[in-house]
Amino acid sequence: MTINRFLGLDLGRTPRDESGGVALERVGASDVRLVSADTLRIHDDTLRWITRERGRNGAVIAINAPLIVENSGGSRPCDRQLAEHFSRYRIDEYANNIVAASHSRTTGKALARMGFELDPSTEGDRCVETHTQAAQVLLFGLERPVRLRNGPIGTRKDAVARLRDLMGQHFVGGHPNLVRSPELDRLFQVNLQELNGTRLGELEGKIEALLCAYISAFLCIAGPDACAMLGDLRYGYILLPDPNRLPR
Repeated sequence: MTINRFLGLDLGRTPRDESGGVALERVGASDVRLVSADTLRIHDDTLRWITRERGRNGAVIAINAPLIVENSGGSRPCDRQLAEHFSRYRIDEYANNIVAASHSRTTGKALARMGFELDPSTEGDRCVETHTQAAQVLLFGLERPVRLRNGPIGTRKDAVARLRDLMGQHFVGGHPNLVRSPELDRLFQVNLQELNGTRLGELEGKIEALLCAYISAFLCIAGPDACAMLGDLRYGYILLPDPNRLPR
């Protein structure tokens, strides 16, 4: 069965925090198009959105939050590996444990009950954890990732503008190829100057979710061998797209 839906979720830190959700659909062997970009208000909204957007042939969903978390304190081994490999790029690092990551851990278990496998190397419906700042370093060749939701509102708007530009440069015409569509144009052409803090936060969630959805498509279209996996299925892992692993 060919997976045709690739979902991305920028998950809120608590069940009552907003999340951003983006769905991409395969329209060719390696072409994908944006079909929806939504702001999800609470935990139940998020699960309903996934059910609606997963499609008849299943989906791969990438989430910018820890899913497998078994340690009661401290950090997971994969979090320490992430710091080891990416600290020089000044990515944000977190101590993920059962207490700190309770909401995302609960979401991972809910998705497993819905039939999503947490193993990125399997076929069919999959749910994977990623880290969008580390992914930026690999996908865009950056020395410093673009940080959203950071600083005063003017700085945040500049960051959104830069990340949208990078996505347009690398995703449109890339592998996978994000084709232009009315939905993508609407997301990329939002007038940032007109946004207040609330609307800007919603847009930031959608932009992060688009990056996650692209990682889903990368995993499925380029294959697991084109991705780096830090950690393991027992104690938690972080999946990252690595274009350097693609055949030349």
